Amino acid sequence: MKKVVGLTALAAVLTAPFVLAQTAPNELNAKDIIAKLESAGYTQIHDVEKDDGIWEVEATNSAGKRVELDVDPVSGNVVREDPDDQNDDWD
Repeated sequence: MKKVVGLTALAAVLTAPFVLAQTAPNELNAKDIIAKLESAGYTQIHDVEKDDGIWEVEATNSAGKRVELDVDPVSGNVVREDPDDQNDDWD
């Protein structure tokens, strides 16, 4: 039992730097990104995912159009807004 616990602790110590390196300390988390988008007038925010260092989000803009967004992970600013070309039902 001690050997299993020791190996688990060792694995956690060895992998921690790699896990921590994936998210910079000054980057916003998904909850913060959603709050920024809501304050910018976006609604029906969903599918919030981080890919290649940028937040990818699907939402409805202030004009009522469904859009796909790329959001800067540090500032929370929208860097790309394109019409959502998928015919999925968001309701």
